Amino acid sequence: MSKQVEPSVKGTLVLGVVVGTRRHREQGRISAEALQSRLSPATLALIGQRIHIAAWYPIQSFCELMDLNWEIGGRRDPGFMRREGERSAEHLFETGIYPQLRFADQAERVQTREDLLRQSRLITSITGSLYNFLEISVHADAKKDGELRIVYANAALFSEALRYSTEGFMNRINKRQNSLRVWTSERPTPDQVVFSMALPSRLAPSKGPDSR
Repeated sequence: MSKQVEPSVKGTLVLGVVVGTRRHREQGRISAEALQSRLSPATLALIGQRIHIAAWYPIQSFCELMDLNWEIGGRRDPGFMRREGERSAEHLFETGIYPQLRFADQAERVQTREDLLRQSRLITSITGSLYNFLEISVHADAKKDGELRIVYANAALFSEALRYSTEGFMNRINKRQNSLRVWTSERPTPDQVVFSMALPSRLAPSKGPDSR
């Protein structure tokens, strides 16, 4: 019988939120005592550890720190987390760790919906490199004409703070590609998150009788 894999996130993301928590403590936004009462022992231990960017860490601890930062740094404003996501994306672009992001910078303007889907699948494959528990699919929604959708299934542990920061992450990729299109998201069920973006009119499905 195979061993069940613990839902985890890559250290490259954990490092940023751990550094942010240390900064909140050092600048007096939250006391060490308050951290002890707010965080689980496993999460509290992370704050004093050296974080290895290639290692895996429990998603529950990561989300605890994300929620703490959202509350202390952003007063639970979704816009704050979107900006955090943009900064995270920019940092990963600068490090050059993920070839998918290098591709995003170098990719030419897509000409067809099929090209856009292929490009989106390649870029969103970075999510599979950062989280080990999500099931991700990309498609043009047949019911919502002219909309590209990225669906995260098995996402019950993917917190609301992460949902908003991922919007910012994906929108930063768009900006790097000189696109003004904006991703939004919703959680239709507890274990599913759906990101949506309107397609450019030139890539939207034709409504004519001869459309293919």
